[in-house]
Amino acid sequence: MLAVVLGAIRARRAQAATLFLLTALAVAAATAAPWYVVSAARSVAIADVTGAPAVQRVVLATARVESAPDADARVRAEAGRLVGIRGASGTASVRVSGELAHEGVKQGATVAFRDEMCGHLTLAGSCPAAAGEALVSDRTATQLGLAAGDRVAFTVLGKRPVELRVTGTYRLRDPLGPYWAGSVLGRASGTDTAAGAGDPVFTTAETVGRAGAAELFAEYHVVVPVEAYLGIDGYDLAAEIDRQQGGAGSQWRVESRAPALVDRVEREQWLVNLGVSVAAAQLLLLCWFALFFAVRHSAEQRRPDVGWLKLRGGASWRVWALVFQQSVLPMLAGAVAGAAAGLGLARLLGGVDPDRAGQAASLSLAAGAAAVLGALAAAAVADRGGMRAGVIDLLRHVPARRRGWRADVIDLVVVVVAVAGVYQAYATDREPGESTGLVLVAPALVALAVALAAARAIGPLAVRVGHRALRAGRLPLALAATHLARRPGTHRVFALLAVSVALLGAAASGWSAAATAREKRATHDIGADRVLTVQARSRAHLLAAVRAADPAGTQAAAVVRNGTGEAGQVVLAVDTERFARVASWQEGYGPPLPDLLLRLRPGAPPEVRLGDGALVLDAELVGPGEPVRALLHLVTAGGAPLTVNFGQLAVGRSAYQMDLSGCGGRCRLAALELASLAAGGEPPAAREVRIHALTSGGAPVAGLLDASRWRGPARFDARGPTVAAAGGVLELTTPPAASARGTARTGLVHLVDSPVPLPVAHTRFASAGGAPGDPRLSLFGGDEVPVRFSRAVTALPRVPGRGFLVDLEYADRLAADPGLGDEAQVWLAPGAPDAIADRLREQGLGVLADDSIGSAQGRYAEQGPPLALRFQLLAGALGVLLAALALAVAAAVERPDRSTELSALRAQGLSRRAVRLIGHGGYTVLVLAAVAIGTAAAALGGALVEAAMPVFVDEWAVLPVSTGPQMPALLAAGLGGLVVLGVTGALAAAQLVRASGLGPAASTPRSAGAKVLVGAGGRR
Repeated sequence: MLAVVLGAIRARRAQAATLFLLTALAVAAATAAPWYVVSAARSVAIADVTGAPAVQRVVLATARVESAPDADARVRAEAGRLVGIRGASGTASVRVSGELAHEGVKQGATVAFRDEMCGHLTLAGSCPAAAGEALVSDRTATQLGLAAGDRVAFTVLGKRPVELRVTGTYRLRDPLGPYWAGSVLGRASGTDTAAGAGDPVFTTAETVGRAGAAELFAEYHVVVPVEAYLGIDGYDLAAEIDRQQGGAGSQWRVESRAPALVDRVEREQWLVNLGVSVAAAQLLLLCWFALFFAVRHSAEQRRPDVGWLKLRGGASWRVWALVFQQSVLPMLAGAVAGAAAGLGLARLLGGVDPDRAGQAASLSLAAGAAAVLGALAAAAVADRGGMRAGVIDLLRHVPARRRGWRADVIDLVVVVVAVAGVYQAYATDREPGESTGLVLVAPALVALAVALAAARAIGPLAVRVGHRALRAGRLPLALAATHLARRPGTHRVFALLAVSVALLGAAASGWSAAATAREKRATHDIGADRVLTVQARSRAHLLAAVRAADPAGTQAAAVVRNGTGEAGQVVLAVDTERFARVASWQEGYGPPLPDLLLRLRPGAPPEVRLGDGALVLDAELVGPGEPVRALLHLVTAGGAPLTVNFGQLAVGRSAYQMDLSGCGGRCRLAALELASLAAGGEPPAAREVRIHALTSGGAPVAGLLDASRWRGPARFDARGPTVAAAGGVLELTTPPAASARGTARTGLVHLVDSPVPLPVAHTRFASAGGAPGDPRLSLFGGDEVPVRFSRAVTALPRVPGRGFLVDLEYADRLAADPGLGDEAQVWLAPGAPDAIADRLREQGLGVLADDSIGSAQGRYAEQGPPLALRFQLLAGALGVLLAALALAVAAAVERPDRSTELSALRAQGLSRRAVRLIGHGGYTVLVLAAVAIGTAAAALGGALVEAAMPVFVDEWAVLPVSTGPQMPALLAAGLGGLVVLGVTGALAAAQLVRASGLGPAASTPRSAGAKVLVGAGGRR
């Protein structure tokens, strides 16, 4: 029997090869899908974890512990038992706060020890190794005048001073990394001065324990590894952290933002699982339908064979076996090839965790087996109709054209279900960032409903066209249309082609919309083509360093981003003279950027510059009272602060001279201060000083005696000196003693070289503080300063919600305090050379991170929705190939009868041209109509369900993103479908024309398989 079946298969090679390919595609897709899901789940987790802020990757346990030389060991033991993350180890730290003093200069400081600290510091000197040795920050060393080998006193309130020997200075290495994330010891910002007073002094644990404090502040810091987020062996990181928090007790407090990251990873993995499963299921159903269709058409060609077998008295089981094996054997061979191809493709799609490889392989094999069983079931159902027919009907060359009511009912039920499903998906209120299987399958349901409805119209429309063409004498068109109308299964061929094109179009449209949204978000989140996060000594240093590294002003701009204000508002301070050349300003932001920047930098009084050399202050202290000293606050060309101390002023008029160095003619005069003799103390009350002149290099400083050039503090709760001018003399009077609590007194008067109030642009719903009519804003996390709104914008680059845009230079001059939480950046224009980073380092900036729009797009492309959309696009392309194979089967089955008909017409005088038009016309009309209807169905589905797969899981909506039908992508998908299906139809038409007598015969006689089947079927 096997030899008989193989002979029949050889006689119908084209149909057998098609069944082989269809089954191979179905099994390959089903086998690869589970592996892709497991691989994508791993990729999503890794991308999310590595791209998340470092603070979401740590677990921190804090407590107060008893002071002791071995306090760090006790912290390690106690907290280590409490906080345990699989695959991670913790670092312990202990610290104590107090005051650091050197040669009469004092400042607050924290003395601390932390495990592995020197490995995360950039040292100039050596790491503390013995009791009493310490490291100080570069800024602390500058402020206190310290160098390696110096000794400094550290005092805890109420305790005896402890002498420390400085072994060197440090800067934090990778302050944005996980080692420092969440820890008080790592709370530095992009500008050193913004860290506030009291940079940590790193020492040994023994030194911290001997500081004399009764209690120490302790931290146990655990960096969570990436593997902990993957859920290997059912490990639940969020539940483990929750358990640790619940069991911390009263002494310890456990904090972590890792559970939020776990939730994000799980949501993205769920979307990948859902999206790939739906796409694989759609492709599998399409494969089964194509197989059913192919076997059904092949069965039409085998009808005479089956009729002769029945007529010769063949047993039913033998007839079933002989017929069914003709479909089963090619399908089983295709299943084996498809399983091998699917597993190979799965390996190429990405790796999985070693302990999940077995799970992935099991799921792949199970899915492949399900695909094979479904294919065999489809083949059995397709052959069933022919096996039940009578002998007379089977021996007819043209089967009886009976159309039962069941087919109509089934089509109607499918359309009703599709419409109901689409309505449910459209009407269901989905949470942002979520999706359901019904929503994802809605475009396919739309395509199915539209395709079936259009398929029903193909026959009547073809009949009408055929009648009109026949009356008009257009015989080729009439014969082609008549054949479309009377061809068995035409509506099924059309529906299959249209659905496949629609699925490809929907996948392409979704991918295009998501890619556009990812590009828009990456452009917004980064702000410029490339952004360097740097560390500078001050905002002025950042501004000066960038201008020195890029003197032409075309490649780089300094930017300070501060998000420490209330209600999540962000201040973006930019170098307005360069910002328009480097920023990626999107159309959705609002007004044109150059016009906006002009409003932010109005004219201001010129700055006052001082040069090196003799600096003489001609001042008069009026009347007896508390002693006063005079200071000038300058800013060097490199952005470093410089203070000139003229010393104590004597009663009466005198000239005070100092030698100024380090300016080179470019020091900017920022402020003048009347201070007490004690460093850091409040100024004496109600002391009057008259400034007669200030000369630099023998020349008077212009404009200094103009009272309008000076202002007091910008803070509303601070009182500064009163300023007046009379007779060419500038009169300054320190504020009287404070009469109300909470009022700060200062002896500073600032030179007016920036606009007050400061002009700002703001986004929607962004609001400033202050009293009505006096809006104020904390620009850099410090004191609020007066501002005025100059223009509203829809959004600002790198600002997730509400924000303000200001001029960096003006804002830095107005906000005299160092602030807190600055994020210093350098935004680079497209094409900026890599060497600019080296030039920035030469100017004293430390480069902490380097990011770009392209890198951000790559990160977003590895999230859950894009990975699911990628598989959907692959499934759509495979669906079109399946439809092309089904079309090839239909063409091969009908070719013998059609070639006979055309040969007879040719013998009766039909022209060669007419035969070609008839042969090509039917397939051309069928393919063109299917592509057009499929593309239209994809557009309709996209309009009804705009974002079946959410674009972003985190509900990002700063700028509107297009989620409806993407016409370029739809047209490209339609063109691709037209090429594949058109080539298949053209080849089928060419073979039909050749078989009709215009070329070498290429058809297989209908009874080719009967010669071997009849003899075998007659033996019982």
